[in-house]
Amino acid sequence: MIANYLNKVLLICFSLICLKGQDQLDIKNAEYMPFHTKILWGENGLIRKTNLAPATRKEEVELRVKMLQTHQKLALLSLGLLAYQYSLGLELADGDYSNLSSHKTFSKVTWSAYMTSASLSYFAPPALIYEKRVSSMKIHRWLSYIHFAGMMSIPVLGKNISNSTNRLTAIASHQDVATATLVSMILSGLLTILPY
Repeated sequence: MIANYLNKVLLICFSLICLKGQDQLDIKNAEYMPFHTKILWGENGLIRKTNLAPATRKEEVELRVKMLQTHQKLALLSLGLLAYQYSLGLELADGDYSNLSSHKTFSKVTWSAYMTSASLSYFAPPALIYEKRVSSMKIHRWLSYIHFAGMMSIPVLGKNISNSTNRLTAIASHQDVATATLVSMILSGLLTILPY
């Protein structure tokens, strides 16, 4: 809790220092910007072309900070929900169907929280600086592609269990993807607290 508070204070202080001069807010090393950010926020990006971008770079950076702080909170909630879902799924796989309705209900809540969190991250305005080197945040982003694909697949694989002629294979596929998704989310979360 104290670490979370200190992170917020440091982020706010850093933002205030950086937001003093508009010329200091230019995107440094924009050539290393993630592909999806270029498509949305690049010079000819979709958000800029549709005039949805804030009026100034300062407002963009402020929006980015708010979006990523909310992303972090929802990502932690999503991780907790996914871990709970995973435990319910293990019970179902072991033959205990007493929590089947909870598993179905929480799957919708978990998926919605995750997709909201992911959207906040993917649609956030560009950072102040990008680097070519591999960093913990770059690995965090690469892992996000894995758990995003997993979260897109899990509901489909779950529905496939009831329609499949080979139930055991369908359950195994669902579990394997759920495991990979949960592990990649845990690793992704851990990377956010590591120094670059």
